[in-house]
Amino acid sequence: MTGSTASREIIATVAAPTCYLCGAAGVLLHAGLSDPWAGAPGEWDLKRCPSPDCGLVWLDPMPSREDLWKAYQVYFTHADYVPENAGKIDGLNFLLLKICKPLYKFFEHAVGMRALEKKWRKKMDGMFLGEGPRGNRLLDVGCGKGDLLAVLMHRGWNGEGLEVDAEAAASARIQRGLKVHEGELESQRFPDHTFNAITMNHVIEHVHDPISLIRECLRVLKPGGRMVLATPNVRSLAHGRFGRNCSLLDPPRHLHLFTKINLKECTARAGFRSVESWCAPGYAEGGALRVSIEREEAFTGKKRGDFSKWLEASRLKVRAYYLFFVNREEEVGEEIFLMAVKDNP
Repeated sequence: MTGSTASREIIATVAAPTCYLCGAAGVLLHAGLSDPWAGAPGEWDLKRCPSPDCGLVWLDPMPSREDLWKAYQVYFTHADYVPENAGKIDGLNFLLLKICKPLYKFFEHAVGMRALEKKWRKKMDGMFLGEGPRGNRLLDVGCGKGDLLAVLMHRGWNGEGLEVDAEAAASARIQRGLKVHEGELESQRFPDHTFNAITMNHVIEHVHDPISLIRECLRVLKPGGRMVLATPNVRSLAHGRFGRNCSLLDPPRHLHLFTKINLKECTARAGFRSVESWCAPGYAEGGALRVSIEREEAFTGKKRGDFSKWLEASRLKVRAYYLFFVNREEEVGEEIFLMAVKDNP
């Protein structure tokens, strides 16, 4: 349910008691979530589909289409992220970090974690697309300030962006000289078969109707073109460990949270026939883990030293890599990637 704050308007909501994909009545997963980072008003509940074949997670109620913009008034497209509990490190914690961080980095190199991370990070940073064939057109939907788009263009793609946030779009144009359209994909009315590739990096979880958006991607792709999505993994190790305090939940902006199976199902329903989905480790420097630790600290009221928080983030990162690469438990990965190819007529 939404509430009000002294500085923010109430966000109007719509009820969403049943699963978007299979229609099953949702089971309460987390209740009374708030937005400690960007300060969107209200408290929010997450429901989970009880069907083991589905497992979709969603907000109920969720922000209405008309009021969703209110959740983004303070967000990373406007300002760089600052840790929630940023502050000066005391002498003891500073000394412990100074001693242990180099030892940890040596351990990462010795067991091959750094090499694995570098290999995966290079692929993930380019959305698994590789080098762009000369002249091939790419559209980055939800491009923000243009970080991903700049990387893809550097790798040879003839890229342009699409962004609903006018301030972020202007920043991408002015600061990076990128071609960026404003608005939602459906409103652009691109001709059929326009792009060789479409990327959506952490976008699909923000929309009310994911299937409709994917269907529009299919329409504007050329035959043989690829759509690549990245989104948080609701079955990740981090969500299992931190629950309601996990950073990937991000209420009220994340309307739907996916597994690799139900994201693939959305894509198939949109009309793609060649679809592959997989999880990725995504724990570079443990950033998402540290945010989750900070939120848990704020929720419980139990303050911890910087060294203690760093130690837990590092331990969880090692465990995630062990489960992912050694035990082959792919679904502990922090992110889901999906690649769909438009069939030739």
